[in-house]
Amino acid sequence: MRGLSGDFSTMPLKDLVAYLGSRRVMGTLRVTRAGVRKLILLREGQVLSASSNQPREFLGQFLINMGHLNEEQFSKAYATQRETRVPLGKILVMTGMVPEQTVRAALSLKFRETLLDMFPWEEGEFSFDAGPVAEIDGVDARVELADVHREGEFRETAWQAIRTAFPSGNLYLELDERRLAESPKAGSLDARLVKRIREGLSIDEMAKVLHASEFLVYQRLYALYRLEAVKVRSTPPAVRQRPAPAEDEDEAQVVDVDVLGAESPTSEVIQAAQSFLANGNFRDGEALARRAYEMSATPETEALLRSAEAALQGALRREMLDKPQVPSLVVSAAQLKTLQLSSPERYLLSRIDGKRDLGAIISVSPIKEVEALKYFRAFVDSGLVKLTPR
Repeated sequence: MRGLSGDFSTMPLKDLVAYLGSRRVMGTLRVTRAGVRKLILLREGQVLSASSNQPREFLGQFLINMGHLNEEQFSKAYATQRETRVPLGKILVMTGMVPEQTVRAALSLKFRETLLDMFPWEEGEFSFDAGPVAEIDGVDARVELADVHREGEFRETAWQAIRTAFPSGNLYLELDERRLAESPKAGSLDARLVKRIREGLSIDEMAKVLHASEFLVYQRLYALYRLEAVKVRSTPPAVRQRPAPAEDEDEAQVVDVDVLGAESPTSEVIQAAQSFLANGNFRDGEALARRAYEMSATPETEALLRSAEAALQGALRREMLDKPQVPSLVVSAAQLKTLQLSSPERYLLSRIDGKRDLGAIISVSPIKEVEALKYFRAFVDSGLVKLTPR
């Protein structure tokens, strides 16, 4: 295969990833945009290495945000790396700071995030040079380009739900500590997010301060939102002065519930979906069943998804359609235009006239009933729409 170059306005990265992955290529992919530079080494359609000049995409930052490394440990390992030129992951394993399996998992996450961060880009340039790539001197971690492409498609759906909850990064959050079931691992991204919520930072400010990828920040905040542990505010909440915790006492932190199932194997996602459904949590059960099907389209996951959809549809029908309710917009038309909404969301919102009830709107909609009901439930939860009994 010869070299390939272009820009994202004519060939989005998700299409390029699919193209390179299907051809099981070997070579070097370089990407640039407004000062951001990334280098990805590929062999047989797999990512062998992914580097970036963005600090949030450094291996050490991923390990810190995952709660596997603290700042002091990172500083020591980084100093050793500068002296020896040995890769950071290898140093962490050799010194016993982080297990090899954990480093490999963090590298896999880093490779995916380095690519997935660019999927929404509409500007930027890329070049792919086919040919042999050097062997990796460090912990061996490989990611299939086909898996990255599938994850990108899943994230498009996930972003629709996330943006309904958090239409803008300029919003602030209010923490309801009564909804926190248990404390996650100290130093994890969830713990750091809770601290920033208490400090009164906006969502964009949190992502910047934590040096974390935008999707990971929003995904974790969305999990808290679904637990009703955070509420959205347009203005900064009053920042409470909290006493410093004792040396042997961790800060109160949030439960690490993987609502979207992004990092779990299919079997665990299936079990979690079945548990949610058995306990009557049909929304999260359906979301996880859908995720399991996207991860592995088998008769088992297809049957689980159909069962979950039926259960969720029945629950939403009882809640929203059994008694006629008329939806009305809470925000102005001008505000609505500023929101990042999908085409189905804009269509459903455009059908609201203050006269027709939900049943009438959904019955003539081209959108599947369960999906339309999910959209309206999200509209109500996020304060875009209110329902008035007829």
